[in-house]
Amino acid sequence: MCKSLRYCFSHCLYLAMTRLEEVNREVNMHSSPTNGIFLSMFLIVLPLESMAHGLFHELGNCLGGTSVGYAIVIPTNFCSPDGQPTLLPPEHVQELNLRSTGMLNAIQRFFAYHMIETYGCDYSTSGLSFDTLHSKLKSFLELRTVDGPRHDTYVLYYSGHTHGTGEWALAGGDILRLDTLLEWWREKNASFCSRLIIVLDSENSTPWVKEVRKINDQYIAVQGAEMTKTIDIEEADPPQLGDFTKDWVEYNCNPSNNICWTEKGRTVKAVYGVSKRWSDYTLHLPTGSDVAKHWMLHFPRITYPLVHLANWLCGLNLFWICKSCFRCLKRLKMSWFLPTVLDTGQGFKLVKS
Repeated sequence: MCKSLRYCFSHCLYLAMTRLEEVNREVNMHSSPTNGIFLSMFLIVLPLESMAHGLFHELGNCLGGTSVGYAIVIPTNFCSPDGQPTLLPPEHVQELNLRSTGMLNAIQRFFAYHMIETYGCDYSTSGLSFDTLHSKLKSFLELRTVDGPRHDTYVLYYSGHTHGTGEWALAGGDILRLDTLLEWWREKNASFCSRLIIVLDSENSTPWVKEVRKINDQYIAVQGAEMTKTIDIEEADPPQLGDFTKDWVEYNCNPSNNICWTEKGRTVKAVYGVSKRWSDYTLHLPTGSDVAKHWMLHFPRITYPLVHLANWLCGLNLFWICKSCFRCLKRLKMSWFLPTVLDTGQGFKLVKS
């Protein structure tokens, strides 16, 4: 808001100075000054600049910034009803492949609906090795916009087999821990303030949801699913991978949906967690140097002192105590009273049952 106000004020001032120079030249040429024309032009420009400020302010409130997404679906051909891996029969394998294809279609619909740039949607029935996943995730986490800066939000989706403590089960007996993923994220996001949102459609996503709440140096959220362990087979079908993705995508892509995450008897429930500093997140705004470069490209040299004055005025943080107290209150609210539905600012929501 301060940026747009600064732009409107400086633009009006620039037009006024330009008009004053024209009037001065007319006076020097012994012609009558057109003060009435100058006043009329100023009164016309001022409402237009006010409208531009209102437009920029509304766009700043409704636009969520740039985002990029990556989906990984690794269906497993084994089941473990008694703790021992058992090969699924062929008909179940075919059904599993159909469900996995449905998950890919659903997540692609989610990316397209919310204008999330798609890095890729990987589907592998044989699993991914640690080295392959490492290479793909590092390439994903270092993606940038066309203009150069990093994206504001990175969305990572995973559906596949997990261990009881939440680690992703990879090919060759390897695993991917949350700490390892966070290490890669910190390496790519060290000097930036982007967000990472992890969406898990797996049987053991709760450990990651609990672990992410202990992080205090990054903006990270984990949306997971909880599947009912005991269920009456005669009343409903047992929950399976893909059920959560189907409901979550429908909830976020269909405004007229009738999905209620808090209703009793749900076989697939939602759970999410956010890092301690999640509520402090703000979109990346142009720095003083960015504004100065833009000003030098589009405005005459005589107006350069104005940008320094505007940067100095906007840099004054007169209400820093109030902002600090408000930030602490938001952190306490997210820690003690986590909302059932959390708007990410990107058009979709995180939910819990």
